[in-house]
Amino acid sequence: MSSSRYMIVAAVLGLAASSTAQAVDPFTTLGAAGDYTLVSLADSGSGSSAGFLQLGSAAHVYGTIGGRYRVETASGVVVEGDAHYGDGGSLHGGTILGSDDFLDTTAWSDLYADAAATIDGVHDLDATTISGAPTEQCTGDAEAVDSIGSHVLSVDRDSEGLSVYEIDGCLFLGSGETLLIEGTAEDRFVIRVTGGMRLERGSAILLDGIPGSAVLFSLEGGGWTGEPWAQVTAEDGSDGVGAELSGVFVSPDMFWQLGDGTVMPDTRIIAGGVQANIQDMYSTDTITGSPLEDDGEDGDCDGDGDDGGDDGGGIDRDFDREHPGSSCGGEDTDGPCPWLNDRCFQGGNSTNPGGSSSQDMSVLMHDDATAGCSAVALGASWLWFVGAGFAVTRRRRQD
Repeated sequence: MSSSRYMIVAAVLGLAASSTAQAVDPFTTLGAAGDYTLVSLADSGSGSSAGFLQLGSAAHVYGTIGGRYRVETASGVVVEGDAHYGDGGSLHGGTILGSDDFLDTTAWSDLYADAAATIDGVHDLDATTISGAPTEQCTGDAEAVDSIGSHVLSVDRDSEGLSVYEIDGCLFLGSGETLLIEGTAEDRFVIRVTGGMRLERGSAILLDGIPGSAVLFSLEGGGWTGEPWAQVTAEDGSDGVGAELSGVFVSPDMFWQLGDGTVMPDTRIIAGGVQANIQDMYSTDTITGSPLEDDGEDGDCDGDGDDGGDDGGGIDRDFDREHPGSSCGGEDTDGPCPWLNDRCFQGGNSTNPGGSSSQDMSVLMHDDATAGCSAVALGASWLWFVGAGFAVTRRRRQD
């Protein structure tokens, strides 16, 4: 066989290999950044509140918090997990039930990079577009007009099993308006927001049938010189119930202001900087990749969450509400999920960034299955094309 023929076969093999590649699952790219309940990741040089996390006196956060530059908690604050800070230190009038730890510049840079990579990955996904409010409504001291009204987002899976939507502009919900997301524990929603977020008192981002850990909001942009921000229950002189939001909000360059009365029953916020005069903030379950490749019909392999166990991360949340279930519940050595017995119950919990968590094991199982299928397909492609190449060469020699 001549060198040119080898090159042709190699080129075809390269095409076969590339065809097995999959789009990045944004739920698996957050890394340890996704273990925080509330964190500020922007570099302190980018603005006055960048990398700064400040909690008001009534805050009770059921998870771990962090500030790339500095963390401050007022008297009365309770943090159920750890508090991580950077070069600016920490000042606590409140109670940190976990550890109060310094993270060096490299650690914070890595956390920021994972969050930024998630934003970039979501930016490249095809999406169903919904018109947002003008971006100017989420910058500076803009008057609260031109909200987007109420919307319902339903399951519309792409080839990767993701239901992807884009809100083109500001996600602005006025009082009484809702963004309702309907799905199941097997679904994954990604909502890309291009122009900031504004939720007034009485508005809500609600989830029906789907846990907060399976709904990822990617808020692009942000900054401290007129760029879009996120304001929730931040109106002056207002009273009554605050805005409600559930899901995982990723915005490592955006400043967030969370006002008194904000309701967060199933929420993580990965921000650039945060000022939060909040009360209770309950974290989502551990963030994992899509379970759509599991075909079990019994037990909890189908992702219905009805396992009767904890959240798969070893956390016993002691509050009076029904928290969405997880993908791991108990031993299942004879069922469709024999790996549950020795893989799901290893590691720590979602309030321990950087530790060995159930998230790591779940992602590993997903990635192992994907890698195995890809390897089989690639191996078959190699055998077929190499066989075909030799067959053509042999025939030409016989001729």
